[in-house]
Amino acid sequence: MVLYRILTLVAAFLLAFTPVARAEGLSPLPELSAQFDLNGYAANTDTITKEFPDIPNVAFELSLPKTWIERSALGQSYGELIRYEGPAVGDVRPYFSFKRIALKRENTAAHELVSYLLKQAYVLRSIHEIDDRNVEALYVLVNEAGDDFAVRAKIRIVGPDMLMAEYGVPIRGFDRMRDEQTFAVRSFKYLKDSKDTIEKRVERTYFRALRFYYPASWVFDKEESSAENRVRLTLVNKGDNGEEVGKIKITLLSTASLKDDEGKKVFNVDVSGELKDIRKRYEDAKYVFGPTIENRKPDLNLPTSFATLNAYQMQVKTGQYDTDALASAHNEVWLTVFRTSGPLDRTYVVEMLTPSRSENLYMWSVNTRTYELILKSIQ
Repeated sequence: MVLYRILTLVAAFLLAFTPVARAEGLSPLPELSAQFDLNGYAANTDTITKEFPDIPNVAFELSLPKTWIERSALGQSYGELIRYEGPAVGDVRPYFSFKRIALKRENTAAHELVSYLLKQAYVLRSIHEIDDRNVEALYVLVNEAGDDFAVRAKIRIVGPDMLMAEYGVPIRGFDRMRDEQTFAVRSFKYLKDSKDTIEKRVERTYFRALRFYYPASWVFDKEESSAENRVRLTLVNKGDNGEEVGKIKITLLSTASLKDDEGKKVFNVDVSGELKDIRKRYEDAKYVFGPTIENRKPDLNLPTSFATLNAYQMQVKTGQYDTDALASAHNEVWLTVFRTSGPLDRTYVVEMLTPSRSENLYMWSVNTRTYELILKSIQ
């Protein structure tokens, strides 16, 4: 049963973040029904304001029925900070829970939530990504007593923490209590905030030609400059056990010297040759390029005359010939090429090798998040 739920969640998440499935994958979050007596119900609720003096940037406001009872988790700074419970439905009570979870790696709220649900073997039903730091979702869980709940949640990343506001109703009462759940979650408000990042940023420069930022957990590997107008910088993501679980290479090609601002020499830039060299490097390492799984314009802060981002499934060759059996696509390669518009003709090629989204969803999300942050920070 747990394995089935994990597979269901993975499949649903992969669908949710493809253009086709945004229309036909997961269900939309429930709205208040036309029959719901909003004013009558609101009149029987209390607005609760909760602060946590010993925890910075954490406070909320919420409307709950007057019959609900507070059950605090005293003395905790992480995990469930407070809980409220309503009248029983049979022998199971609906509840509101507010949690604080520490994060280690730079990630989006949507990806971090889905990784959390996978670990708990919860089943995702709906998800709405508001922005990188905020997401709302509906999922199904089974608690330790074997009781099923439909949980609607608001999640926000605040600094290095994920804050989760969860309103759970017993599955047997979901149809009857869905409007109450929707009302309560809509009433929930975070009263404090922080724009601090999950990880500190490290700045990397190459003379005056290149500057970008990346999360501190990534390791700067090497700098290669085979010509005066070309440089490649490599970053590596090492997992908890020290093994490499991601690599990003940033190559800058220019028609002018990258080291001498006054240099008059004009260089030839062979972008096509650079891309052929990249492909050969992967093929020499026994990788086989599979189908394109991403094709879009990258999010950049530089004015460009050309910009494209493509991601490919990567399979590992298991024999001497391409016709031999291929293993599953355990990796992806992301490749972004863009050219700046301005007095200097500079072309950037940014590549990433990562475990595939089906192989290691969490590490894939961490790697792709870093990749996109680097692209946006390049100056």
